[in-house]
Amino acid sequence: MTLTAEDMQEIHVQEPYWTAALQRLDRLTPREFEVFVMMAEGLSNERMADRLYLTERTVRAHLSAVTEKLELDSRLSVCLASYLFRNTVANDNGCRCGRREE
Repeated sequence: MTLTAEDMQEIHVQEPYWTAALQRLDRLTPREFEVFVMMAEGLSNERMADRLYLTERTVRAHLSAVTEKLELDSRLSVCLASYLFRNTVANDNGCRCGRREE
């Protein structure tokens, strides 16, 4: 089956709004990117702070910056974008992206 340009446009329109955020990841600082990747795990601010040796307040600041820079509107949308990144883009590129050895 061959997809037409109209089919591709319809598929693109049906993509969740947070997928576009993945094209803006270059806006993040290295630490903001670490926090972004950890969001896929559903960690609390406290747990992320412990892992990164930061205060919860600093993690909240990074999350706020991530949300703004990726043009998202909630923690949930950041989490969904992070999950999509870790399970598609990162896997396709062979990136561990903060994953710990099992």
